Amino acid sequence: MKTRNNSLWWIFEHVLPWLVLAILLTYTYAKFFRHSYGFRVEPSTGLIVFVFDKQPEPTLKVNDLVVQIGAVRWADFDANLSHSFFEGYKPGDTVPIQVERGGQQIDISWKYPHSNEEEFRDQLDSEWWLAYFFWVAGFLTILLVRPKDDGWVLMSFFNFLTAIWLIAGSGLSAYHIWYSGIVLRVGVWLCLPVYLHLHWVFPRPLGRLPGWLVVSIYGVGILLAVAQAFQLLPNELYLLGFIIALAGSLLLLVIHLWRHPSIRRDFRLLLIALGLAIAPGMIWIAVDSIFGIPSTLGSLGVMSLPLLPLAYLYAAFRRRLGNIELRVNRFFTIIIFVILLGILGLPLIALAEYTVTLPNKAVLIGSAVFVVTSIACLWGYPAFENFMDRHILGIPLTSKRLLEHFSTQITTSVSLPGLTRVLNEEVFPTLLVRQFAFLEYDQGSLTVLSSMGLDPEQLPEEGYIPDLIAHSGLYSSPVATATDQPYSWIRLVLPLKLGNELIGFWLLGRRDPDDLYSQQEIPVLSSLANLTSIALSNILQTERLKAMYEANIGRYEQERLRLSRDLHDSILNEMAALLMRSDSPVSSPQFQKAFEALTERLREIVSGLRPPTLNFGLKYALDELAENLSERNQNSVRIEPHLRAEGDCRYPDLVEHHSYRIVQEACENALRYAHAKTIMVNAELLQESLDIRVEDDGIGFQMETNRKLNEMLAHKHFGLVGMLERANLIGAEIEIDSRLGGGTRIRVRWRLKHSI
Repeated sequence: MKTRNNSLWWIFEHVLPWLVLAILLTYTYAKFFRHSYGFRVEPSTGLIVFVFDKQPEPTLKVNDLVVQIGAVRWADFDANLSHSFFEGYKPGDTVPIQVERGGQQIDISWKYPHSNEEEFRDQLDSEWWLAYFFWVAGFLTILLVRPKDDGWVLMSFFNFLTAIWLIAGSGLSAYHIWYSGIVLRVGVWLCLPVYLHLHWVFPRPLGRLPGWLVVSIYGVGILLAVAQAFQLLPNELYLLGFIIALAGSLLLLVIHLWRHPSIRRDFRLLLIALGLAIAPGMIWIAVDSIFGIPSTLGSLGVMSLPLLPLAYLYAAFRRRLGNIELRVNRFFTIIIFVILLGILGLPLIALAEYTVTLPNKAVLIGSAVFVVTSIACLWGYPAFENFMDRHILGIPLTSKRLLEHFSTQITTSVSLPGLTRVLNEEVFPTLLVRQFAFLEYDQGSLTVLSSMGLDPEQLPEEGYIPDLIAHSGLYSSPVATATDQPYSWIRLVLPLKLGNELIGFWLLGRRDPDDLYSQQEIPVLSSLANLTSIALSNILQTERLKAMYEANIGRYEQERLRLSRDLHDSILNEMAALLMRSDSPVSSPQFQKAFEALTERLREIVSGLRPPTLNFGLKYALDELAENLSERNQNSVRIEPHLRAEGDCRYPDLVEHHSYRIVQEACENALRYAHAKTIMVNAELLQESLDIRVEDDGIGFQMETNRKLNEMLAHKHFGLVGMLERANLIGAEIEIDSRLGGGTRIRVRWRLKHSI
């Protein structure tokens, strides 16, 4: 509110609450210390319904009809709200009272009584104290609810005006004490425009009201209030105004529910509060009619009425409560639980009180109540709290369930696609989040790892990082967020930190049904963000180590390639040139044979470092590998290659090289350790995929299911570890199956979409 700092708003915020409290205290004093008449009268007819002070005959009796008290006749009193009885009298004075009894008028000299305990309790047993709860609701609105907009002002006036007409109408107005009848009616007329205006903008405006219409509505309300103050209107006309205010408010609420389905959840608590406010009174009326419970005990029927103004405040401004929302949720949960216990238990206590005739029944009933209440609190409250959180307050999962459900999935994600899949498909959809961005932060730059429901231009840039940090952990209500602000879609910013190091952000936006992130959920979401920070850090570190490992493997392979070229282009050529020199000595047959063997061995080494046929394709390299292995083993082992290629298909260099090395390692293992007699190499080489299977009939080994790398290393399966690492480097799938005496089967599958 732009003008909230001027003097009028300062008075509204700092003076009005205490002025209203002074009015409440004044009329509370009048109720208890200016109302001791010794009898109670039906306000509309003047019929005496109860006599507290029994005086000598002739005296007042129930069903007497008051005609005149002192100098004031009942007809004049009923017509003029400024008239009151017993003006100028004090306790102990004799007051002439004329009543009609049995069709006859009787004159009674009534001794004005002093205050007595019975009448004090009768005054206490009324709704006067409810006014203070509306005052508390108004005071809390001014003190805690933000922003200070029109809804803030209207809700404050709503509670303060309601408190005033409640205290004035709590028995005082029936006797016109201190102009309470006029105050009641003036308060109701002033409530008329406030109630209607509030429910037009509560919980969100139905539309923009023309300024002239707002001025006209308030002008009519003020004119009616002024006319009522000067008694220019019929005394009972204010009831019509009250009905219009309530009916109009109810109609506007129905329109809100029809036009804005997303607010229905906020009204659940209000409807429950309304039901609980009415239910105890109805129950006590029924119990009183059946068992004849005295009114002092029956006053417990209004014990839940204070919940109504506070629930109304909560429903109106839940999304603006900030970090106190969690405490308010717990407050309402506890209060509703206690009221339900009272609704269920108090009739039973009353029944036991009036039916049990055992000695020391008070002790027995008290002990039974203590035991039953303790059991209900210990066993019933947790389930009730969970019900309130999920079905009334609209919190999808409790903190314990949410953390248990997602913590394992987040922390065990071993790749960035796996982590984003968990967030995109499980975490955020379960929380009904429809807009979010998952950002990585590294040395002042932002990288979008995942997003949903957002256009690229809606994602923040590096210059907005300080604002993201400043708003971390704070919920931005859509009501309080201007749509023209940068990135106004963001409702909650959660930093991803590892210790004191910032590594990213969760930006959460639109959420069904009403963009609400409750204060109870924010700590839970922060815990999930912290778990995501750990998982993201591990994944990034793993990727760095993988990149370093790949770089080392690449350097290793490059070195092998360089060495093979040096041996081929230098050593072998020089040896051939040495043999062909004209001045070379005539070699013996033994030297010639040794020279040829050395040359062949060097060629084998060169081929092992980098098979030359791999330059022509994987199929040719695998054919040569099978032929070389057969020759090396002098046909003692049958090696059967079955290779099918789709045309002249080629793959990335790394894919061809690592696939070749996997097949080579599998064959070497079969020859060296498995003592195989037959090795089959089956390959299906297509344009965008390859499928290679190496099977042998060797002795095999015990292969445990899902054996991890560290377990393989512990069992000294170094060749298998190398195969797995090479397959991982090219994004291929590898299956290793073996059992003792049953040979070994190794399968490698690669598809283009998995290429690195």
